[in-house]
Amino acid sequence: MTCNGCVAKAKNEILKLGDVSDAMVQLASPQATITMQRHIPVEVLQVALHKAGNYTISETGNNKQHSVENAAKTSWFSTYKPILLIGAFITGVTLLVEIQKGGFAWKSWMPHFMAAFFWCFHFSNY
Repeated sequence: MTCNGCVAKAKNEILKLGDVSDAMVQLASPQATITMQRHIPVEVLQVALHKAGNYTISETGNNKQHSVENAAKTSWFSTYKPILLIGAFITGVTLLVEIQKGGFAWKSWMPHFMAAFFWCFHFSNY
């Protein structure tokens, strides 16, 4: 690229693609940072860039943004699954202790529950 007009043409052609939300094209060190809502293959980007002129595009090894996007798409359940399993385990064990004692009483169940809760999460520091 030789001027800011080339930069504007390249950026305009990249932004025309449907899943591109932002594109930063630099003249000094010819490179582009493209933010996508969904991954677009390099070949598709190359075709769009050829409309602006005789430019080429290649992928670098920096996939941090891609990893962040994938992390953001995880479901609520998969995020909180470990804490839900621990809570269910503690609740179940303390309920079994109360049932074994011959009945269920909130006042005796709660200290057992809290003791198991603090005991489990004590190990989270290690």
